[in-house]
Amino acid sequence: MTDNERDVERRISTLESNVNNLVAELRDFKTEMRQQNQIRAEEIRDLQKRQDAAQIKHDSDMREMNKKIDDKFDKISEQIHTMTIAAVVGFGAIAAAVGGLVF
Repeated sequence: MTDNERDVERRISTLESNVNNLVAELRDFKTEMRQQNQIRAEEIRDLQKRQDAAQIKHDSDMREMNKKIDDKFDKISEQIHTMTIAAVVGFGAIAAAVGGLVF
């Protein structure tokens, strides 16, 4: 074997070693990316659960607030109704009194 052949063999061996190292690094990188993707997917699931829980709480709070508003509106409507009846009766009493005085 000549020096040139030995040099080529050595260079080929070095290149094979470098390629093998690169393939191993790429495998490690691929594994790491998969792990990171799994971690992100878990984080997204956790965030979705928290968002769903917050939405449920918000909906519950809104229903409760709407119920309170409806109850207050019903009370005000009832008071207005009662005051209207009282006013009509009062006007009727005044009209009867004036009619009685005139008659």
